[in-house]
Amino acid sequence: MPPSVGSHPNPSSTLRTRKSSRSDSTPSKVTSPNSIQSITKPTPDAFFYSCKYEIDTPLTSSVYQASGWVWGFLRAHLSNQVKFTCDLFKFIPSGPTAAKLAQVCSAMGSEEFYCVVIPIMTWCIASYSLSRALVLLLCVNLYVGNCCKNLFCLPRPPLKYRFGGEANQESGQGDRKIHVDALGFGWPSTHSCNAVSLPFAVLRTAYGSILHSTLEELTPMAIAGYSLAFLYATAVPLSRLVLGVHSAADVHAGMLYGVINLRLWLSYHHEIGTWMDEASISFIVVACLLMMSVHPRVNPKNYTFEETTCIVFYTAGFLVGGNISKSMSLPTLCDEDTTLLVRVARVVVGYAIVLPSKAVLKELTKFMRSPAPKKKDLDKYNFGFGDFVSKTLQYAIGYGAGCTLFAPFVFKQLGLGI
Repeated sequence: MPPSVGSHPNPSSTLRTRKSSRSDSTPSKVTSPNSIQSITKPTPDAFFYSCKYEIDTPLTSSVYQASGWVWGFLRAHLSNQVKFTCDLFKFIPSGPTAAKLAQVCSAMGSEEFYCVVIPIMTWCIASYSLSRALVLLLCVNLYVGNCCKNLFCLPRPPLKYRFGGEANQESGQGDRKIHVDALGFGWPSTHSCNAVSLPFAVLRTAYGSILHSTLEELTPMAIAGYSLAFLYATAVPLSRLVLGVHSAADVHAGMLYGVINLRLWLSYHHEIGTWMDEASISFIVVACLLMMSVHPRVNPKNYTFEETTCIVFYTAGFLVGGNISKSMSLPTLCDEDTTLLVRVARVVVGYAIVLPSKAVLKELTKFMRSPAPKKKDLDKYNFGFGDFVSKTLQYAIGYGAGCTLFAPFVFKQLGLGI
């Protein structure tokens, strides 16, 4: 049996309401754990041992068990860092204005935001090679980040630090997003990782290194772009702290990992891109299935594996669709002289193809999915084999291939920017 984390068998216990504030950490008596109406005020360390998760590492469980003492040492150290940095929340702005700004910045750093922006880049702005490299970087960021989350099982900050968590705690209901976040793990912050790596990957490719250029060599667009990138790389991680969904240790780890991944991307993305151009459909599919087969999972189940499935097979569909489009001479990017009207038409037509394609596949695979509510009832959350197949088809065919194959095919038929 793989090592387990914590000492309480019920994951929903993390959702027990807490009548407290960011500055109040005085412990009080805990009422019946079976009542969702109960109000608890745990001791400062209780939250970090409130869940018990068994870690499942398919195909690599023997290696994982053999390194159990290393894992235990690392997790103990990281857990101490997370607990220690929770004390820093008293210095983080927590007013309604700061929270509203943080919600906007956090949304602009989400995976959904990138999945909206990347098709627009592919159809109207950037070369296919740059869009492909960005998708691969996003995939690696989230895959490795989510693997770390499920390996170390380090919880997010207690609910008393969450924006909006205090107002609804007495009823035990609360905002759906708060409850969903409580099911996941926090270390490292993938929002922070993406915010640091993705914009600089694009700017470095488009304008070169700002560190090795003189002011005379940098264009106004380059200066503006890098200024916005630095602002973005600061605002998104800070927003996660303001909302209380990540500790400073989570954010620091995510930003550090993003810098490392960016450095590797700058060194090897051309070679990897060339390799992917020559890869067969079967190779890409098998590689993605192998990645998912070794992805660590936890019991009780959480949504991390589901999120990884979506991004990995979105990437697979994007790559396969791009290779087929290249062989068919389909236009993924507008000509340089294309008008703004044509570019807007591409976006409208493109999403008119991609979104219905995904929706149709979701409906056709409805019979495969688990009947349990998704991300709403934490005790019943499930992501079985049928759910895996359904998500794979939706994101690989409907979303990924829709972006680089189906939409470009229609663009060619309509003469949009060829």
